This record gives sequence, structure tokens and C-alpha cells, in this order.
Amino acid sequence: MRALLLAALIACSGSNAAPPAKPEPIAAQAPIANVAQSCRNAALGLENATRGVRSPESTVFDPMREKCEADGWPSAAIECFAKMTEGDLGRCAKELPEHMRNGMFAVFGGGPPDRAAIAVARARLSILAVGVAECDQFVTAVSAVLGCEAMPIETRVQLGNETADFWALPTNGLSADVHQRMANVCGESLAALQAEVKTVGCTM
Repeated sequence: MRALLLAALIACSGSNAAPPAKPEPIAAQAPIANVAQSCRNAALGLENATRGVRSPESTVFDPMREKCEADGWPSAAIECFAKMTEGDLGRCAKELPEHMRNGMFAVFGGGPPDRAAIAVARARLSILAVGVAECDQFVTAVSAVLGCEAMPIETRVQLGNETADFWALPTNGLSADVHQRMANVCGESLAALQAEVKTVGCTM
């Protein structure tokens, strides 16, 4: 699987793709009347909505509240987290600037491979939009495979994070030739993934 991803990287490296875009400046946020209370609400939403992917004795309330206050999460993200339900981690994380999002993910799923790490990997994948149909299909398939309990959790976490890291590269401005090469590689990657999943008895 990694060999196919490297092939895709080589395909991109020889392209005339536009250089990576500079990070967009963070828009000024309207002042929040009570930042501490708002961050408590966001942390409580995260705490309640992620109980199903954490060990019963664990908590993310204090670390997330502190992260929210220290980083100054945007009001849109705070509101989303405060109202989130199970499965909304990626949707709400998308409201954070990338560096804040990465910091939040590190706090939430930065420990040993477990269900929280799977949730983070799946959230990261849900934010991706490669722009090549076959590659977007591959990313969707990887997200589905993260639920394959017959596959070691370490393997699933690694697969999810490596895929998210790899496809975070910019793909705008690709030539038609490179676009086709990427589509071919992603199609091969999807076929290889489907075959691997089938051998362990999971379905996609």
C-alpha cells in the first residue's frame, strides 16, 4: 500500500502543479462575551460526543477547555463543538485553522493506538478533498476500513494517518497527464486495499 502511495507522490512531483498556497490569514473573530464559559461548553460537547471512542475512565474536558482558551478557537468552531453529536468530530474540526486543528487532534488522539486515534484518523480523512475522483474514492474507502475490527488497530491508525498526511498535499493546477496518472495509481491503491481487506474477512 505504501509503495502505491509513493508512486502517486512521484506522479505529482513531476507535475506543473501550482506551488502550495500560503495559509490564509485567520479572519478576525467577533469577540465572545465569555471566552471561558464558551470554551467550557465546547469542551463539554467534545466530552459527551466522544464517550463512545474513549475508555470509560478517560476524560478530555479539561485538556480541550485549556486548548480552546490557549489557542483562541474561533466562535464557529466553539459553537459547533458545543452542539456536536457522535461522529461530528471532523465536521467541527474543519471550523478550526489547520494549526489549531492539528493541536486539538494531538490532544484528543495523541496516545497509543486506540479507538480515539481511529476517530481522529477518520476525522482527518473526512476533511480531505483531493479533487481527483479516484483518489477521493480511495480516501473514502480508507475511512471505511478503519472500522475493520479484524485488522490490527495499529495498522488501521497508521493507514488512516498516512493517507491523511499524504493527500494533504496540494493538487490544484495538475496537468491532464498527471491527473490521469494519479487517477490510475489511486485506482490501483483502491483495488489493493479491497483485496487486503477481503483477506481478513471484512467488507467495505
